[in-house]
Amino acid sequence: MTLERNRTSILRFFREVIGAGDLALLDALVVDDYEDHVALPGQGRGREGLKHRVAKIRAAFQPRHKLHEVIVDGDRVAVHWTLSGVHSGEFLGLPPTHKPVEFDGVDIYAMRDGRMAAHWNVVDMLAFYRQVSSPNHE
Repeated sequence: MTLERNRTSILRFFREVIGAGDLALLDALVVDDYEDHVALPGQGRGREGLKHRVAKIRAAFQPRHKLHEVIVDGDRVAVHWTLSGVHSGEFLGLPPTHKPVEFDGVDIYAMRDGRMAAHWNVVDMLAFYRQVSSPNHE
């Protein structure tokens, strides 16, 4: 039952929080002392920091995520995803280019009682930078 609860929490995070913008849902999905091991500049700590992170990503891309794999193993959930969107807001100091982007990443979440407690990820930022810096990206 705990494995399914962990999976459901992460799916809700991607669909309802990142996808639909329901930041208030993070109060139910994330522990207060959430630890992001790959925080964005200026993100801050804890659940409130995650709210800031999601708001920045949504403002920068209005992202759509395709989830390729969601693997649950005990208190860990790994997600392989592709983000698609338009670079329509500042991201990592880069002003909006209004170019379409698509890049992959893998997130790993540590869960506590079905709630997100910690996060690590690896993102193909080279693909992002190539797409926004290319004069003829299609």
